[in-house]
Amino acid sequence: MLLLFKKFNKTLAARALKEVAEQDYRRQAKLVVKMSALPNFEEYVVCPYDSSHRILPVRLTYHLTRCAKNFPSSKLVRCPYNTTHLHSAADMQNHVIECPDRSTAERFMLPDVLPPAEPRAREFLIESAEDWDADPPVQTYNPATYCENALVIRNLQGAQPAVRRAFRESERRRFREKNQL
Repeated sequence: MLLLFKKFNKTLAARALKEVAEQDYRRQAKLVVKMSALPNFEEYVVCPYDSSHRILPVRLTYHLTRCAKNFPSSKLVRCPYNTTHLHSAADMQNHVIECPDRSTAERFMLPDVLPPAEPRAREFLIESAEDWDADPPVQTYNPATYCENALVIRNLQGAQPAVRRAFRESERRRFREKNQL
């Protein structure tokens, strides 16, 4: 009897340890999920109006327009090359000279003066005997005349009930005539 009791306790203890280990694993898995859901503050940008504001770069332009309304007395000037660059009027002259977006804007405004960012693709011509302009003129497709001549069910929209009723009756006659031929 004592031997049976010890064996029973060992199985209970093993089950209890297994359950505790599973619960601990679940807790750790939840912790990992929670940690991965935390924002990565290295990706955020500081608002030039209020240094306590941290914004994702994607949302920065929207935030700046909203935040500028809250700080009407600030004398920040927007960069002509990138609207998300805000500086004081005194610093703007230096910023315009050193702005990292200046080269892309100048390349856009003066594409022939500056060297291209990427080499231009070579243009090539493919010889073809086909000439679409020389094809004979073809009558254009008119779906209304096709539907009148073929067995297509039509429905009159936007007319008064009496007109729709007369249209349905004429359609029945048209179908009877087409089916008899």
